[in-house]
Amino acid sequence: MEGRRIWVGVLGLLLAGPALAVFKCTGSDGRVTYTDVPCAADSRVQAVDGAHPLSPRDEAAARRRGERLLDDAQALDARRNAEAAERQRRWEAERQAELTQSREQAREDAEHSTVVYPAPLYARPWPPPRPVQPKPKPVQKERPARMNAYPFR
Repeated sequence: MEGRRIWVGVLGLLLAGPALAVFKCTGSDGRVTYTDVPCAADSRVQAVDGAHPLSPRDEAAARRRGERLLDDAQALDARRNAEAAERQRRWEAERQAELTQSREQAREDAEHSTVVYPAPLYARPWPPPRPVQPKPKPVQKERPARMNAYPFR
């Protein structure tokens, strides 16, 4: 029963081969469409060759190239992740150093500072201040306007 299923699968793949063809259809309006089914009657049909099967040597070389590219991509990802982790570690160390320095500075400031309390609100100066009277401005007398001589001819 199992062998029969394999032969049916192989037969299906062989019959599906022509169905994998690609057609280039050019419509009457000049529009180009690529499809896997035959084109409409009013369009021009051109069959497009698909990729030819590779030889075992070419297939093995392509597989090696793909594996090498995958290894290179994984190495690049690992290097980028390591660099990002190093940047994060340096950033956290800098922040910790800044925090330690600010705490040390605050402790030094607390040791060397003197406390000055503001005067209480209920304290009043003694003796109470006297209001200052502004001095009156002297009044100037009005003087008659000077009359200049009118020039006669």
